[in-house]
Amino acid sequence: MIRDYLILLSWLCAVQGKIGYFWHITDIHYDPKYTTQGNAATMCWNTRNIVDGGRTRLDRKLAGKFGDYRCDSPWALIESAARTMRSRPGDIEFVLWTGDALTRNAGMNAELRLQCLRNLTELLHRTFKGQFVFPALGHEDIGLNYTQLASVWQNWLPPEAVDTFVKAGYYTIEQRSKKYRIVFLNTNLWLNPVDSRMLHRAGSSTVDNTQDPFGQWLWFQSVLENARKKKETVYIVGHTPPGVDDHESGAVALNERHNTKYLQVVRLYSDIIRGQFFGHWHSDTFRVIYSDTGLPVSWIMMAPSVTPSTVGGPNNPGLRLYKFETNTGQILDYTQYYLNLPEANSIGKANWVAEYSLLDYYELQEISAITLHDLADRFTQSNDYAFVRYYAANTVSLPREVEQIWGCGGPLNGVCALHHYCTVTRLNPESYRECYSSYAYALASTGHSTVRLYFALHLLVLLICAEVLNDR
Repeated sequence: MIRDYLILLSWLCAVQGKIGYFWHITDIHYDPKYTTQGNAATMCWNTRNIVDGGRTRLDRKLAGKFGDYRCDSPWALIESAARTMRSRPGDIEFVLWTGDALTRNAGMNAELRLQCLRNLTELLHRTFKGQFVFPALGHEDIGLNYTQLASVWQNWLPPEAVDTFVKAGYYTIEQRSKKYRIVFLNTNLWLNPVDSRMLHRAGSSTVDNTQDPFGQWLWFQSVLENARKKKETVYIVGHTPPGVDDHESGAVALNERHNTKYLQVVRLYSDIIRGQFFGHWHSDTFRVIYSDTGLPVSWIMMAPSVTPSTVGGPNNPGLRLYKFETNTGQILDYTQYYLNLPEANSIGKANWVAEYSLLDYYELQEISAITLHDLADRFTQSNDYAFVRYYAANTVSLPREVEQIWGCGGPLNGVCALHHYCTVTRLNPESYRECYSSYAYALASTGHSTVRLYFALHLLVLLICAEVLNDR
């Protein structure tokens, strides 16, 4: 009997598999010009004022050691993030690095960009000596050819990954001893050229108007089809996700055709997709993808950025640690870490701490499309505090006095909750606008005058965005 029990226990352990962890780091936006003697109002650079005859004039608000909400990341912030990840004990299997490694500010030539990318790569290589760091390209990482990038990342990319990476920046990693693989997309090939943030440097865009830029769609679907035949599960990793920005109402990044096609492909292969991991928006959020009949079938997690600055409003720097089942790739939970930026600058020390763990924070039993759909539904229920929690996490515990300047009206604002609900559950821009307008009219007709004004302005932004998109 004991022998039978031991055999059963051994079998259960084999089925359940090993518990592992992986880090997700995104949107570092390293700015080599950042200095604590810099002007926080002008990108934290040490500029000279023409009015004072060229003498260096220190701004009243100097940049902090670990960063500023109006500026991209200094090296001190990035090093502190690396130390935090290195100090975390446990079985770290790999690291996802989802792009935008470099600052969005102009003025960096190709040589400087390449050197900065090498510096970041060397830092991560020292931090994770026994693990692979798998990079995905962001729109701030373009301007260097794929062969150069492959050379910088040669210690992490196996030969079969390099073959497709040097072609157009996409690749797949097969976990041969397990039954899952990771697919890395180059979302720069699918960008929406209307989004001016993608085109702020002349000649930097890789947007291609063909149906299948550089053959990524054909390759992507072929990889998924082969994975299904081999009974593998899949992670999809990229920089820019489908859908609408939760910070800037109505803003979309992917070309509408590619946005729609991505959702179609995910629906088709949702049975083998175990997770989708993106960055780009700089906020802590998620998305739910539905079948053609309206059933939740897949989910996307977007990790917050390391940089505290973004166009739609700042956030505290963040890092994310996922817990997963290594045999199947099933995501079990994650812990979000963050740095209280004002506190770090005040005491001169970066104390990264755990902000929350997903299951406990939202009282979930598991991570699935269904549970995340149910969570999003709770955002619009006035007797549920789910949205209050989500709103705090969305900007990575941003201080209230800062959030009030940039926020969408506060966590108890019904229109604000509606906006986030629609961004989470409506990944097609048109369906987002329909979701928002249909529910918001009811709120505006019964709400306070401030709510009606906010809704009117918000709807105006949506209409302008829709008109611009239609004219492209």
